[in-house]
Amino acid sequence: MVMENYFKDLRAKIGHDEIIMPGVAGILFDETRTKVLLEKRGDGEIGWSLVGGMQNLGESAMTSLQREFKEEAGIDVEIAALVGVDTNFHHVFPSGDKAQIPMFLFEVTQTGGELQADGDETLALEFVPLASHPKMYNVQHQLAIDQLIAEVPYGWYN
Repeated sequence: MVMENYFKDLRAKIGHDEIIMPGVAGILFDETRTKVLLEKRGDGEIGWSLVGGMQNLGESAMTSLQREFKEEAGIDVEIAALVGVDTNFHHVFPSGDKAQIPMFLFEVTQTGGELQADGDETLALEFVPLASHPKMYNVQHQLAIDQLIAEVPYGWYN
């Protein structure tokens, strides 16, 4: 898993203690709006994941998400809407690092590139039907999918 030098430097000083790490994730619908792009992760986590990651120092949430889609899925995206915000999710990574991850969830549209998993952070990409109630790798991403399935209006927060 790629970790920006900023977070590496923090971890060198504080070890595995919990820190706040802003996160971003994106919803890319297929043309029918019944399926969303999900990824199989390459970091040892089990289950589906939305395309996304951590906001780097000096980036906005939107530019972070655009970078993540390019890195992990090989495509260029445009931000279409803010879907929701989740601010009280706590996670322990396979490395033992702990973080509280406020996540900004955006709907995106593809503007270029070719869909292709990077083979490192993302092992596979697939448009998965929302009707299948996909099992996500953590409760934060599950909340996002559950909100889409329930057709909760955009702008939710938790």
